[in-house]
Amino acid sequence: YDNANKTLSIVLRYNTTEMCIIPVYLVCDGHDGRFQSPIGCDNSIENACLRIGLGVQLIQCIFAEKLKENGFSKKSFQIENDLNKTAPLCQVFHSKLSLTDARSWDQTKLWEHFGRELMLSELGSENRKFLAFLSCTLWDGNRVIGDPALAGGGLALVGTGCLHTWPTSLEQVVSCFTNETKIDQNLLDNSYYRGTYGGCYSTTLGSVCHEVGHMFNLGHTETGIMSRGFDYTNLVFTIGQSCPSKNNWKENVDLLPMLEVHPSKPTEVVLVKPLIKSKYTEDDLTHLTHACASILAHHKWFNNDHKLPSSIYYDNIRSIITSEAGLKVVQVRGVCGAVLKSWELGTKALCKHLVLPRTFQNKTVTLIAIDTNGIILTQKI
Repeated sequence: YDNANKTLSIVLRYNTTEMCIIPVYLVCDGHDGRFQSPIGCDNSIENACLRIGLGVQLIQCIFAEKLKENGFSKKSFQIENDLNKTAPLCQVFHSKLSLTDARSWDQTKLWEHFGRELMLSELGSENRKFLAFLSCTLWDGNRVIGDPALAGGGLALVGTGCLHTWPTSLEQVVSCFTNETKIDQNLLDNSYYRGTYGGCYSTTLGSVCHEVGHMFNLGHTETGIMSRGFDYTNLVFTIGQSCPSKNNWKENVDLLPMLEVHPSKPTEVVLVKPLIKSKYTEDDLTHLTHACASILAHHKWFNNDHKLPSSIYYDNIRSIITSEAGLKVVQVRGVCGAVLKSWELGTKALCKHLVLPRTFQNKTVTLIAIDTNGIILTQKI
């Protein structure tokens, strides 16, 4: 096989839409923008943007592959650079928030502040969502500060404590995932008990992917990327690395917190404690449930912008969800964003109505529904 060749035809098509994600590197007032890293590592603002830009492109690939695995066409969200090749892969945003406040505020307060600041800036637009990385994350040897991991609405906000483990070029991706070098005790170890550079890269890239899923209206599932399967994104990009054995799988580990953003009260953000726990499965651990994939496959941010008129509403008296365009996915979620019940509709014939079972009446749950045109309903019932 030394002389064997295989020809691959790769077709890339961009969506006809103005909707995009803007990766942002947040530099607070009083901070030089250098992320925490080992001595000798390039931790400049420019280097951070290289790592983030490539990371976001890998996340685009993850979602596209997971949609294909579920029988949908291979597609993903777009970033600003996809729409405008002169735009940087990652924007540098100098915040007015002081370094002291950024390292003392809780993550909910940080999310609210940066969400407001970004939307009021020249970058702000209803056609943009922001994936923001806070440059001043710090591990002080005992605890990590300035390390948010929250997403909802138009903002996913994450820290940079392990950004030094991310590659700056495509050629480095596999070696970064397979790097067995032990994390120094002076640096944050966010490797899900693996203690290695590769483990930190796998977990932190996966956690960003998980938060992007929340931005696109995905809830917490029992398994997969929207559970604790995000720790193993290395399995998506490498071969020869095995799944963790059940004996090594850490059970009863809480999921990342999830934000609930209420459309009727845009400024009201509720941080809730997750209820569901991770469960061991024999697959690659990084799957999307079919319902999650269906939500993304019909999501406005994953498709051409057809601007088709449609509406979706819930009649709380008769407990009926209706969309004239046809319902695709309806979910009932608990206060933590955990998916309690999911229906996938319209696969064989147009389904305009769904009667919600009485089981969920008079309970504190949230109804999430998406129709054929990507219109989304989020309503407490």
